[in-house]
Amino acid sequence: MRISSSQIFNAGVSSMLEQQGKLLETQTQLASGKRYLTPADDPVAAVRSLELNRALERGLQYQRNSDILDSRLRLEESALAEGVDIVQRIRELALQANNAIQSNESRQLIARQVELELDALMAVANRRDSSGNYIFSGYQQDSQAFVRTAGTVVYNGDDGQRFLQVGANQQLADTAPGSKVFAGIRNGNGFFSSSAATSNAGDGFIDAGSLSDAGSFNGAAVDIVFASATEYELRDGAGVLLGTGDYRAGDDIVVAGMTVRIDGQPAAGDQFSLRASQAEDAFSMVSALANSLAQPRADASARAQQTSEINTALTNLDRVLDRFIARQADSGARLQALDRQRDVNSGAELRIRESLGVINDLDYAEAVSRFEQQRIGLQAAQQAFAKVQGLSLFNYL
Repeated sequence: MRISSSQIFNAGVSSMLEQQGKLLETQTQLASGKRYLTPADDPVAAVRSLELNRALERGLQYQRNSDILDSRLRLEESALAEGVDIVQRIRELALQANNAIQSNESRQLIARQVELELDALMAVANRRDSSGNYIFSGYQQDSQAFVRTAGTVVYNGDDGQRFLQVGANQQLADTAPGSKVFAGIRNGNGFFSSSAATSNAGDGFIDAGSLSDAGSFNGAAVDIVFASATEYELRDGAGVLLGTGDYRAGDDIVVAGMTVRIDGQPAAGDQFSLRASQAEDAFSMVSALANSLAQPRADASARAQQTSEINTALTNLDRVLDRFIARQADSGARLQALDRQRDVNSGAELRIRESLGVINDLDYAEAVSRFEQQRIGLQAAQQAFAKVQGLSLFNYL
């Protein structure tokens, strides 16, 4: 077989170019830190890397959602804690006003303090997040949650509650709508409410009462009507007589599963009513207390009427506190669940990054060794080419 000089030359150049190509590829790997430079280098690894990167991006979105939800829930928890403090201060003011040593003037001053606390409670209900959204407006986050109009408070939000995806199989609720925090609170003791008729002439007053027999309670209206200062009749909402009893101040009066106490001395014809609890908002309950304290009372019967109203207000405030504390507990539970899910997400992210490192990251020790071998190979090819290039017949003529 005859080998021409051109073949030798071409073979030498090809060998050097091949060694240069391998050296360039290894040099690029060392510079980038990547095991493969194009999907064609390792198609299986490229597909797996793409899947892991998508999973990583989903995890990062879960983390962003978690950060948003964490901020909102902590803001809700803070607002509820502030609401609890405000209602407790209002309750203390109500107890202070219920003291017999208070005058009309001092109770009016307390009423003004209650109104200021009501303003503070309104500010809590209209709390905004860092983006300026109202946290208690449901889906209507651009609308102020509660607005005071003509002496009443109107809710402008809705009942919507967002859920954010914070894990592959975990969704958590955002802040509760104001309708479920500040409204829909059952007045009285939660089962029934008690009140004294404004026309009462005696100085008797009624407490909030309690449910003594759930099986006998059906929510029907009951009136306690005094036939005399020492006797009373129990009548239903239609006036039908249910029973009678002898009155002694401070004794329990039990009817239809309800137990109440009346103190003081009612007069003949005085009436006290028991009605099934109705849903109210926290603002109307506080406003009713302020209005009651602001009205001057001229005699003992009017003062007794005010005492009944304050007793009702105290029980209503207890229901508001129960609602706020329950919402606090719910918010805290969601925060705990969120913290656990964030730990799960962090662990999953770490594992994904480790897997990506195994697939994508370059083994520098192996690559440097390979680079040195390829460099030596290139030098050998260059030296061999130089030697072969000198084997021309013309060099000997």
